[in-house]
Amino acid sequence: MEHKLYKMENSLIIGVFCYNRVSKLKRCIEALLKNPECANLDIIFFSDGAKDASGQKSIKEVRDYIDQLKGFKSVIKHYREYNYSTGPNFRTGLTFLSENYERFIIVEDDLIVSPNYIKYLTDALEFYKNDHTVFCVTAYVFPIKKGEYHYDSIVYKRFCSYGWGGWANRFPNVIWDNQALEILMNTSPGFKKRLNAEGADLIRMLRKQISGKISTWDIQMQTHVAENRLKVIYPTLSKVSNIGFDEESTNTSGVNYLITPIDDGSNRDFKFCPPNIISPKLQAQIKSPYDFSTLVIRKLKNDFLKFTNNIRKAD
Repeated sequence: MEHKLYKMENSLIIGVFCYNRVSKLKRCIEALLKNPECANLDIIFFSDGAKDASGQKSIKEVRDYIDQLKGFKSVIKHYREYNYSTGPNFRTGLTFLSENYERFIIVEDDLIVSPNYIKYLTDALEFYKNDHTVFCVTAYVFPIKKGEYHYDSIVYKRFCSYGWGGWANRFPNVIWDNQALEILMNTSPGFKKRLNAEGADLIRMLRKQISGKISTWDIQMQTHVAENRLKVIYPTLSKVSNIGFDEESTNTSGVNYLITPIDDGSNRDFKFCPPNIISPKLQAQIKSPYDFSTLVIRKLKNDFLKFTNNIRKAD
């Protein structure tokens, strides 16, 4: 059941997107509840429906867990009656959040967050709220060597979906429609070069989304960031880890390239860099996992894993 709410000034909510992995969702929420701010925050679940009758049991397990959940100010449930798939579930969920709340913090069911995850994101959302060149704030970052850099945040130009927060007023112009995305890709001068500037995988991902080979949502966000020359704020130390690289996962599998040092949660006072402070050395470190040579090596490793797994299954 979906509830119509009314946007309140400075309202903040936690949005959780989940499907059929109750064991992962439990680990995710248990970690989230170690953030003391949760007791005073609403949480909303966007629970996708089963693809067929065989998947209904796992969906029920997920929803039974949500139904008994305590520890938040309130629990709001959007239980899909059928399977939206990843992309539409996120698109409709993010649209709902942006229409009803000023700010929101996003968690996916395969993420384990640090005890200062909520504090970092809420402080960052407050710090950057008046600069509309900043699209959103993420709590994940690849391993980096900070050196003499004195801030706890980094300005970058690639959207990162692994635990993030945003403002409602940044979202109205995000293009979700595949046909509109294709027109943009083919008509905007310098678009392909601009999109791929932050990773050799991006234009290929967008083409897969347009063709229907994948059902996602984050490439639309990155398209918006690239086309409008926006910024994304990263931490210097990750506040989230991903546990989604396995056979249960829809869009992540193979070599887990997201392993990174995680904040222990003890720091609750952050020094954010102004949005005009650019560190090319740190930006290059964040981009390195998406360089062409790195992507090729990762693909070869993933192909080898698939090959060996197929052999095991055949035996």
